[in-house]
Amino acid sequence: MSDVVIIGAGISGLSCAWTLKKLGIESVILEQSSRPGGVIRSEKIGDYQIEWGPNALQSVPAALRLADEAGLWDDILTPTPNAPRFVFWDEKLRKVPFGPLTASGILRALREPFVRTKSPDNESVRDFFIRRVGRQVHDRLVSPALTGIFAGDTAKLSIAAAFPKILEMERRHGSLAAAFLKSMGGRKKPADSGQSRPKPKGSVFSFSDGLETLPRRMAEQLNIQYNVTNAGLDMAPVTVVATPAAAASGLFEAKNKQLSTLLRRVEYAPMVIAAVSIPDFAFKQPLNGFGFLVPRNQGLRILGTLFNSALFPGRAAKGRELLTCFVGGAFEPEAVDWPDIRVWETVCPELKAALESSEMPEPIALCRHARAIPQYNIGHEHWVRAVQDELKKTPGVFLASNYLEGVSVPACIEQGDRTAHAIAEHLGRKK
Repeated sequence: MSDVVIIGAGISGLSCAWTLKKLGIESVILEQSSRPGGVIRSEKIGDYQIEWGPNALQSVPAALRLADEAGLWDDILTPTPNAPRFVFWDEKLRKVPFGPLTASGILRALREPFVRTKSPDNESVRDFFIRRVGRQVHDRLVSPALTGIFAGDTAKLSIAAAFPKILEMERRHGSLAAAFLKSMGGRKKPADSGQSRPKPKGSVFSFSDGLETLPRRMAEQLNIQYNVTNAGLDMAPVTVVATPAAAASGLFEAKNKQLSTLLRRVEYAPMVIAAVSIPDFAFKQPLNGFGFLVPRNQGLRILGTLFNSALFPGRAAKGRELLTCFVGGAFEPEAVDWPDIRVWETVCPELKAALESSEMPEPIALCRHARAIPQYNIGHEHWVRAVQDELKKTPGVFLASNYLEGVSVPACIEQGDRTAHAIAEHLGRKK
């Protein structure tokens, strides 16, 4: 057996193994399923390239560097230039950021530099943004945006846990606008990130065969054993637990009951993903943009919709558009158990009305995630510290997962990388 066993072949585990390999440390990944990537899953159904997890990666250094190192740079697929984002408000799709706002809402947001209050302990995302930029910006922009990230309730999400950098901007500069202007004025040449090629155009990227291309390529260059159901914590000098929280809790049950109990407390928002197609001729104008999000007071059960084929080429059959709708989340968790027919009877008419389509969307396929996105609710940062304290009682065991310090794929890539460096230090092989 290798010096390091990693339990779980999601992106956190893969990233950890990838960095360990660069550091000259052998590792083996034990994966319960028959494929790598975890929630990153792409599937070709007929002429449609469907994503059952994240749709794209943010064009940030960690993600771009990994794509480059995996030999996928020339396969990067960039989005349609200047693709707008929309919010469904008052029965219309309105372009972000100003479309959903009134003049009074914009004026209130412009007063943000003059707000002198500071964030108290345990402040929610909702209270933070209402305090700084006003209720209208929160209700019509921030809240739906957070639905797209966490599928959660901003009144419960912690600003300190969900957006620590934004909170730090307020604490250091007294204003988000002041922090932004200072960063623009004092911007220096970025430090070498290990990725020297020109950055692709656009804020996100994918691959022609879908986002799962990345974990598949990484897996080809790593030591992974699939369909392993008996993984444990004492199989090697170092073990990395890179599974969802429930599975991690089970692994720690015998070794550290307190840590096992803490991990059982992680709340997840469930999600139903519904892929549909609509003919091009059904739209008054060609479909364009990333998609739209829906505030919870606008009468739709759809949380949001991605315009997959408008964003990336080759995603749909000729003459048709591929769209992915999301239902459930923290607001309606029971939706994950709805019969298929109820999902379609909800999604298709709502999407037809929102897009003002002349044709009813045609179902392609459904995917259900009972535990889709961990919720960084108030108190999350204190919970993380408690987990870290308990973890010190099990030397040689490390955690790497999206329920700790970032739910995005790039955040998981960074966490896997940090974990690998911590392991190298633990083994006395720090590079």
